[in-house]
Amino acid sequence: MKYSAHFALMLATSLVVGCSRAPDKAPDAAAAPSSAATAPSPAAPAAADQQGKQQMSPLEGVLDLLLAKDGAAWSTFDHAAGVQWRDPAPQDNPDSNSPDNARYRSGNLLLAGFGVVEVPDGKVGAEAGTKQANEGEVGVTLNGSADQVRSVTLVKFYANEDYQQVLQRQFGPGATVEPIAGQCELDYGTTAENTQANQFFKLSLTNTKIVYAEGYVDDGGNQGPGTTTFEFTTSRPTQKIASMRCKES
Repeated sequence: MKYSAHFALMLATSLVVGCSRAPDKAPDAAAAPSSAATAPSPAAPAAADQQGKQQMSPLEGVLDLLLAKDGAAWSTFDHAAGVQWRDPAPQDNPDSNSPDNARYRSGNLLLAGFGVVEVPDGKVGAEAGTKQANEGEVGVTLNGSADQVRSVTLVKFYANEDYQQVLQRQFGPGATVEPIAGQCELDYGTTAENTQANQFFKLSLTNTKIVYAEGYVDDGGNQGPGTTTFEFTTSRPTQKIASMRCKES
């Protein structure tokens, strides 16, 4: 699945929108509140739990919502920390016939571990140019059925095959990112040789909170700087791995 120049333009436009927010709205994955030692109180466990949630990176917070025990209702993502939604509510997806992809909602968030680079400025034609932005500014899209979010997709500028390192930087020291498949022979849904360096991972955020991630790149050719895409699901993409003839770890 290749992304066109039009898609890159959409991503550039979304990043312009995300970067234009007021400073106090911008996500700060590096900020972590400090606290002095105090005597235990009945409210201490609840406060500690709330502090832990506040310290989650934007991506970890979104995945935590995706893993909700009773299903990830669309409304639970309304106030996801560090996410600026472009769509005020879920939108109908005219490009899919699958009930699990009937709706989507798009916005922006910031990934940790990146610096300032030149990216497309969202303009077209002769006016098209570049601007400086944090490479970690990414487009985020929720995909799902009429009542629940089923998957999460991130797209960032620049092709970067260091998927495992990028993912690991988004989570606390207790989380693990384990490769489960790679070296795929085919691009998904085709009989063409794999060109997107697809790799699959098992993300154990805790012992009981597990999500699966796929990373792949589009080098952009002469149409832009290329992109890196991450797709997150709550179930292991066994069928997809098999159909692409990936080598399992």
